[in-house]
Amino acid sequence: MSEAFRLEGVRVRLGGVPVLEVEALAIPAGAVTLLTGPNGSGKTTLLRVLAGLLAPERGSVVHMGAPLPFGKAGLPHRRRVTMLSQSPFLFSGSVLFNVGYGLRARGVERDEAEERARAALEAAGLAHLGVRSAHALSGGERKRVALARAMACGAGTLLLDEPTAEVDRESAERLRADIVSSAATGKTLVVSTHQAEWGRGAAEGEIRLEHGRVAPSPGPPGL
Repeated sequence: MSEAFRLEGVRVRLGGVPVLEVEALAIPAGAVTLLTGPNGSGKTTLLRVLAGLLAPERGSVVHMGAPLPFGKAGLPHRRRVTMLSQSPFLFSGSVLFNVGYGLRARGVERDEAEERARAALEAAGLAHLGVRSAHALSGGERKRVALARAMACGAGTLLLDEPTAEVDRESAERLRADIVSSAATGKTLVVSTHQAEWGRGAAEGEIRLEHGRVAPSPGPPGL
């Protein structure tokens, strides 16, 4: 299996405090990799590095065989790799408007953007929400819509930060199904969660972080 990411000798400090130390780590392409560990273990920090949003103070990060650029030079990377936060932002307006927003921002014509947004909602089983106000959605619905938006934009890699936080069990199960469906299209997904058992039903591999370092995990190694 090819690699989506490879990290070597990566160190991140925040406020002068080391929060991530990764000597060597590989994340496979076209698969779901679970990122587990307790709160404060460095999961979100690692996702931000992979997304090109946080540059390490040292070390190398390679994405699909090429060095990952940070800062302004990393804009093309951030269009190929999308990170969904624990509380994804949705604009005022309908769900359909939100799902098509990223496409319009990339210069896609309005009619084509709407068509692709409808297709993404249909694929996610959310077509019935298209005309609903985004602000009327439940927490689980907001996260599923945000994932559909990322899918519509064509990102090849999706980084999900605690997608089950503040959602009920039914929504969590639907999110897991969405993740499996996304992976079936060939996308790479890295999903952080403190609910390891929930995630193992969707993931092919697992990386566990403790105190900012990779620790032994019960799943296939990410190294």
